[in-house]
Amino acid sequence: MVERDAYAERALRAHAAMEARFRRADGLYRRDGRPHRPGAAAHLWPFARALVATLDVIGAGDGRSEGGAVETALDLSLRALERYDDPAGAYASDPPGLGRRDVYYDDNAWVGLALLQLERMRPGSGWLPRVEQLYSFAAGGWDGRGDAPSPGGVFWLLQGRGLGRRNHDRNTVSTAPSAAVGLHLRELGAGCHGAPGVNPELMYEWVNSALDSGAGEHAPGAGPFWDKIRGDGSIDRTLWSYNQGSMVAVNVLLARGGEGAARALHLARAEAIAARALRRWSGRWESQPPAFNAILFRNLLMLHQITGDRALRSLIVSELRGLADLAWERWRGRGDLFSPPGAAAVTLLHQSAAVQLLALAAWEPERYELIA
Repeated sequence: MVERDAYAERALRAHAAMEARFRRADGLYRRDGRPHRPGAAAHLWPFARALVATLDVIGAGDGRSEGGAVETALDLSLRALERYDDPAGAYASDPPGLGRRDVYYDDNAWVGLALLQLERMRPGSGWLPRVEQLYSFAAGGWDGRGDAPSPGGVFWLLQGRGLGRRNHDRNTVSTAPSAAVGLHLRELGAGCHGAPGVNPELMYEWVNSALDSGAGEHAPGAGPFWDKIRGDGSIDRTLWSYNQGSMVAVNVLLARGGEGAARALHLARAEAIAARALRRWSGRWESQPPAFNAILFRNLLMLHQITGDRALRSLIVSELRGLADLAWERWRGRGDLFSPPGAAAVTLLHQSAAVQLLALAAWEPERYELIA
């Protein structure tokens, strides 16, 4: 098994390659994928994952830094993030000047979680007020239509604008991570406010009631969780690894903030979701997008920090390291650029996922409580 220091060194190499390949002179990242204007900036989703990757590399070094290249990357990303600012009180999918700018609730939850990890790693970072705004934005995305199938849930897109004029999906990925943002804020003693009556617990319970594929088969709230309720009321029954991870995280946060029976209930649910996800995808991780797996494992490490199940803790770490090894041995190409089998090209999402997996494999367990 590769030692932690070796994973940290590999993460540094992959991060340096990410910066060299994708970073623009203005601090934004370069867009990849479908045809686009040369030099266009990356969408917010891969930008946010690259920000998380940078934080994970810093965390792999015990949070100590000497002003090197990774610190420079963090500073560039935090300044460039505001280029995505939108009048809706959140971040848009693209900086100005690139045509329609949609606003996605899941994108903003990922940004919020990245900024929360920054605050945990470096208390007093100054970003918590912005995260409070993002949570308020998410709560405002709650579907208040009483006549909708399974009423409630956070929309995927800001409604009434751009794609939000015709897309009315309500997703696990827009609801559960938003709940996690609110619970992290509460745990840090910050504001957790939004639309009246909409709180993280309500978001969590909606996913349980509307999208738990195992309802009726075993104890409720143990997943696995389907992807979404479409605008026409039908259910997209796809099982994605990151959705399971998000529900693990919400349960961990509820357990950390609970006592007695409530703590035991949420810890047991987190353990059950984690065990099912690990059984489902062990040996088949490449059937899921690398970015989704990286999100799952960061949330499994949050569980590792509080569970008393030694076998589960060992399995989480061994599966993470196995996936990090797989990335290094099978996905890595020339110049430490990563692309999983079947991918048409190296993308910022693939590269940042590899960085995250390698970096997280190097984290010391006592620091897992800093993950968001």
